[in-house]
Amino acid sequence: MHRISVPTFPDMEIEYGDQDHAELGPCYDCGERTKRVWGYVYRSATPTAAYYVEWTPTHPQRDAVFDLIIGKWGDSAVANDRQVVSVAFRVLDTGAAFMIQDASARSIATSQLVSRALDRAEVIGQPIAADVFQICDSIYLADPRINALRI
Repeated sequence: MHRISVPTFPDMEIEYGDQDHAELGPCYDCGERTKRVWGYVYRSATPTAAYYVEWTPTHPQRDAVFDLIIGKWGDSAVANDRQVVSVAFRVLDTGAAFMIQDASARSIATSQLVSRALDRAEVIGQPIAADVFQICDSIYLADPRINALRI
């Protein structure tokens, strides 16, 4: 396992294994293979989220989807302790940007690891939004497997 500190957020770390990646496909838009990587996010050494990042490297625009399973982890945790949030990533003229999207539209919404999938309106303007964006930033800044997405 690899555990990496996030310099911008000293209390955050990401963790992933050498086998925590897959090629999927084909992409619905272009027919090319899609990549998926996954791992875990820790805040102050406590597991905070599992994450999945999917993108198609051959797309001319750098875009991806970050699916986050947020909540309690560990031996005593159950699906009712966790929710899934889905975040679209895009590189715009102004730089990298994240946008909350409806997680219910993603396949991860039916995962047995979560109690529910949050829609955009349930995240934006709520306390969870700050956590979601900090988790996404941590993954974006620290996970070397998504270097192709960075600007």
